[in-house]
Amino acid sequence: MATYIPPDKQSCESDISSEPSVSECTFWCFPHETLFGYTLSLRLVFLGTVDLRMTVSVNDHVCGGGALDSRAEQCTAFNTKEFMGRLYNWEPFTEVGLDKQCELTCRPGGYRFYVRLAERVRDGTPCFNTSANDVCVEGQCLTEGCDGVLGSSAMVDKCGVCGGRDSSCQKVTGSFQNVTVPLGYHKILDIPPGATFINITERRASPNYLAMRSGTGASVVNGRWAVDPPGEYQAGGTTFTYTRPRAQAEGEEEKGESLRARGPTTTQLQLYIIFHKENPGIDYEFYIPVEDKDGEKERLVESERPRESSRERQRQREPARAPLRSPLTVSVEDPPSVSDPSLPSFSSSSTSSAAFPPPSFDRWPLERTRPRVSAPNRNARIPPRTDLPPDTQLPFVWRRGGLTQCSVTCGRGSQQRVVLCVNRHTEEEVPEGNCDSAAKPAAEEESCNTQPCPPFWEASAWSECSVSCGPGVQQRQLQCRQSFGSRSTMVHPQRCAHLTPPDSTQVCQLRLCSHWEVSTNWSTCSVDCGVGRRTRGVRCVSDQGSVVNDNECNSRLRPDGSEECNMGPCVTNWYFTEWSNTCSAQCGPGVQRREVVCLTRGGVTEGGGGGDCVAEKPSEMKACNRGLCVPVTMWYSSPWTECNVQCGDGSQRREIICVQKLGSNFTVVPSTECAHLEKPAVVQECSMGECRPQWFTTEWSACSRSCGKGLQVREIRCLTPDKKHSLACDPGTKPGHEQICNTIPCGPQVADKNCRDRRDNCLMVVQARMCVYSYYKMACCASCTQSALRAKRH
Repeated sequence: MATYIPPDKQSCESDISSEPSVSECTFWCFPHETLFGYTLSLRLVFLGTVDLRMTVSVNDHVCGGGALDSRAEQCTAFNTKEFMGRLYNWEPFTEVGLDKQCELTCRPGGYRFYVRLAERVRDGTPCFNTSANDVCVEGQCLTEGCDGVLGSSAMVDKCGVCGGRDSSCQKVTGSFQNVTVPLGYHKILDIPPGATFINITERRASPNYLAMRSGTGASVVNGRWAVDPPGEYQAGGTTFTYTRPRAQAEGEEEKGESLRARGPTTTQLQLYIIFHKENPGIDYEFYIPVEDKDGEKERLVESERPRESSRERQRQREPARAPLRSPLTVSVEDPPSVSDPSLPSFSSSSTSSAAFPPPSFDRWPLERTRPRVSAPNRNARIPPRTDLPPDTQLPFVWRRGGLTQCSVTCGRGSQQRVVLCVNRHTEEEVPEGNCDSAAKPAAEEESCNTQPCPPFWEASAWSECSVSCGPGVQQRQLQCRQSFGSRSTMVHPQRCAHLTPPDSTQVCQLRLCSHWEVSTNWSTCSVDCGVGRRTRGVRCVSDQGSVVNDNECNSRLRPDGSEECNMGPCVTNWYFTEWSNTCSAQCGPGVQRREVVCLTRGGVTEGGGGGDCVAEKPSEMKACNRGLCVPVTMWYSSPWTECNVQCGDGSQRREIICVQKLGSNFTVVPSTECAHLEKPAVVQECSMGECRPQWFTTEWSACSRSCGKGLQVREIRCLTPDKKHSLACDPGTKPGHEQICNTIPCGPQVADKNCRDRRDNCLMVVQARMCVYSYYKMACCASCTQSALRAKRH
């Protein structure tokens, strides 16, 4: 007799004979446990004394609880049990050490103590204080490896391979130790595609900065002369963490900047230093794939295999894992098909225990019985209900159909088996709403089209144009790549040798460049003979036709704006103009003039005696006569006076006299001599513009005080030209209406400190001129002394 008591206090007993498969006892326990958001049920099947297996069935619907909900449920189960003579409402307590995280520690609500109510939590309860995918099994917290297996301890190696041994890549290390380089950006190295575990560290803090950009020239960190804050930056298909040193404790060396990324990179990256002062040294380290054509393909295909294959290989390499309870083992298997006529088929919403015949391993291959705890098993089925009589079975059930189309044509894709809702009796397909959605099996996913995809050329983005204007060149990088599964990787260029590579360079022109334009023709030569210079206008014109700064045009292509000119040999000689047209006198004898110059050495004017001119200088003047001078009388007018008004209409006057002109002499004669001539006007009208209102003021009033800063005031009015009140005067020109007066102090500083006013009416004593009396002079000493000083000043 073998007895197993599950946590829900149900028991199952079965007689076990010596034969391997005489009988079995099957039950479902932990009906509400959650594992990563999926319902977890454990079915223990007793197969005689030979084997004992525990089947893990994972339902693919999301449950409503998490780690705390599961622990809370287990703690709540003790609410009905007395502890220390009384009942408590228990809640999870997780502030314990890592070694105790799989114990059931609970705390009563409202109290400050906790109790370990069970040595271990139920299997499948998530751990705490660790990653989200760690669960408790047999009282131990098992961590999910990179292969998806709990407790496998499989880790990603430096080459990015799960469970690898760093054999598919090689380590690249180095350091940049140039103490001084030119100021600004200085390239250190290129990081090739496929690099992993990149670590770039400055040996100690300095005023310099690390910088990175992509192979196409796009800035990643600290580009375009701008310093970025520390943080995470996406580049080359991975995430770089950029750190900057903080202040360290006294005596501790301050750390330098660093750039780190897990990789692998998908494109080439370029590392720079923004140099300001002495470089303390920069160390770099990363891993790159080994250049092995056959091995690379095999490794890439290997990395694309599903998790079941990696776990299968691990199981073949390593000894079997220790069982949770000897001889108990953990496996994942599908229950018998619901279409098996030997079994009743019901809705699977019940969690009651039920008996199942032993599974047929020839129908369910061994490959699908491997544990998969880190993620939901999409092939696991929910057990059918057996708590209903056969005549109440649902008429509609789920059936597996054919496979969907492969997701890719090559490089390992996936296809799923269609699940249909059919009539149990007619096997006809019906709408899915007729079937129990909770019992729907997850679609089975199978690999397909596993043959490698043909290689292809992949071109990066074009670089920036090599020039800012005019014809230039753009470049881009070409990589031979091959797809394996859902990703592609760079392979040796020899694989793409039979393919025509795309262009890696092309002509570019961002805009037309500004050009030089001659705006004027050549000027005349600067000399009449000999060698001189001539000029012309040259300007820089944009492609829109506007004149721009000369710096925007190529100075080497600028046309000449000046050049020498040769007007032939110079001949020394006298040169003169024509005689003037008028005689210097209006009547009588006068003279006519002309200019005479001696030109030599290319236009230099010699004065005086003629310089190098050998011949006699021609005459500059000659006599002329306009005939006998006759006296002429005429009216002479003086200039007009100013207008007699400041605004409005007024008048101007001028003096008119009669004069007699003889040659260049004038003589005043009586007005009767000019009576036969029309006399010019003596008076004329003038207008000074419209009269506007202006400010008028009164005299200042008497000062308000005779001493000690008084005040004078006056009235101010704005009046129109007809002396009516107006508001149109300019406030900015308004005269002040008050001013300070009599600023002399009222209390003189007398040497005698006893000289002070002892009465309140001393001002009246001064005004009544009673200071001449000795009594008042003593009683009002200060006021009388001040009055006497003021009289002396005036």
